[in-house]
Amino acid sequence: MNQIRNRTRNQTGNQTRNRTRCAPFFTAVFFALLLGAALSAGAQAAANGAPAPGKPAPDFTFTAPDGRTVKLSDYRGKPLALHFWATWCGPCIRELPLMANLTASKSGDLVTLAVNCSETDREVTSFLGSRKLSLNVVMDRDGQISRLYNIFAIPQTFMIDGEGIIRSIKLGAYSQRELSRDISSLLNP
Repeated sequence: MNQIRNRTRNQTGNQTRNRTRCAPFFTAVFFALLLGAALSAGAQAAANGAPAPGKPAPDFTFTAPDGRTVKLSDYRGKPLALHFWATWCGPCIRELPLMANLTASKSGDLVTLAVNCSETDREVTSFLGSRKLSLNVVMDRDGQISRLYNIFAIPQTFMIDGEGIIRSIKLGAYSQRELSRDISSLLNP
């Protein structure tokens, strides 16, 4: 009877040790596959003409808050931060005060356009008013601008130089330090 117990204990111990030895391997394989998929998606997006650093920013037309029809290309000659966001996005909510401060502090040197993804004027106006934020908002009601820029997650920000060339793309919320760094490199190439 003791031999059976000892054999069972040894088998269980060996199984546990084998699982422990294999865990780092499977974790590494998982992350390698994940990284490969991300790189493949990025390469495919670039091959499909998706916006990328070094490429011209896709032009689009929008209605400004004062009712004027404006094209992105109308801002040529000025560096521009094109920021995609929504009122329901937690990271966007934390980042918007940085964008609003950027808009206020760099208004002579940099244009900031905050593209709201598929929400109503009322939702956006209420949201910004309740937080006392002032932004140059572009309403992307039908998602056309988001599709043009291949937006699959927000927040996402495109730094575009005065010649209309995308210099950097940030997926996720900026920290104050990251935003300052990217703005500085955009304004002082």
